[in-house]
Amino acid sequence: MHILVLPSWYPTPSDPIRGSFFAEQAEALSRYGHKVSVIALERDAESGIRTEVTRRGDVTEYRLHYAALPFRLTFVRIARALTGLFSTVFRSERPDILHVHSFGAIRYARLISSLYRIPFVVTEHVSWFERGLLSEKDLRGISADYRRAAAVIAVSRGLADRIAPLCAQPVRVVPNVVDDRFFRTDLERAEGDVFHFLSIGSLDTNKGMDALLRAFAGARKTCPATDLTIAGDGPEREALAALAGELGIAEAVRFTGRVSREKCAELYAACGAFVLASRVETFGLVLAEAMACGRPVIMTDTGARRDLVTEDTGLFAGIDDIGALARAMTVIAGEPHRYDPGKIRAYCAERFSARSVCGELTKIYEEILGRA
Repeated sequence: MHILVLPSWYPTPSDPIRGSFFAEQAEALSRYGHKVSVIALERDAESGIRTEVTRRGDVTEYRLHYAALPFRLTFVRIARALTGLFSTVFRSERPDILHVHSFGAIRYARLISSLYRIPFVVTEHVSWFERGLLSEKDLRGISADYRRAAAVIAVSRGLADRIAPLCAQPVRVVPNVVDDRFFRTDLERAEGDVFHFLSIGSLDTNKGMDALLRAFAGARKTCPATDLTIAGDGPEREALAALAGELGIAEAVRFTGRVSREKCAELYAACGAFVLASRVETFGLVLAEAMACGRPVIMTDTGARRDLVTEDTGLFAGIDDIGALARAMTVIAGEPHRYDPGKIRAYCAERFSARSVCGELTKIYEEILGRA
């Protein structure tokens, strides 16, 4: 079938990491046998609106570059561009279904759906619901949008529970897809005198890197032969580097800055365990990617924990529970062979591989289209 993907944000040449999981899922659906097109909205034009056509594997991307204007004018301009695409590009190969990623792009899906009678589904990703960043007015509008969708999907059970009151139907749970490259890394952990912890994420308050540093400082008192690599960038980078110095662990902590998807795979393969101390997390793709590489994970008890941590895959601690997080790091560093890399990868493949995720999405599409 022909799937048209409408992401609320998407990778750009200047920021290839932004929304990379949307692009990777689109590619995965294409490899699964579907025709996939993407319409990405990019607010980077100086004036007017311009359509750029790019390719990502077998996926055709239509990038609408537009200038920021008051909301109504922006909506009208983008609406005209969308109808233009449907009168030309999609005239002979009209999509069977629209797949919106996050609520920000639903208004355009609703427009296309009403004009061309194409059903749409929405997958929600954002942590804004849990972080209290949406007003009552926002939530009423989002609820109205969700109720127009043929299906509402959340990337974890925790997020599904959070948005369920906004929906008129049960929320499905389909996780983000883990790209195949992470399943191709060497499962065996490099042996050595030092146990390597890794964390990847934005250096902001939400990701809890400050809590991770404090926990790592505590863990090193018991397991001094450990180090920590933190990959990512953000507003807290200087403060975090200063905190590492205050805690006396600067020589054992490496900040790499933002890294490519290819470099992420190398870092996962080289570490002994992956740690994420988020204060809010709707899924935590980096955790699943580490698991695809066979690495045990340590995470906080966020909404994503139920979908990721089992007795075979890792440990969890309460949010901002520095002592519990330090103990979990101590346990894993002290018993480096406690977890079977093959079992961890198998668990991940069963739930988060392209084959698994695309199979679940295809069932939903077929059900909506009456092809089940």
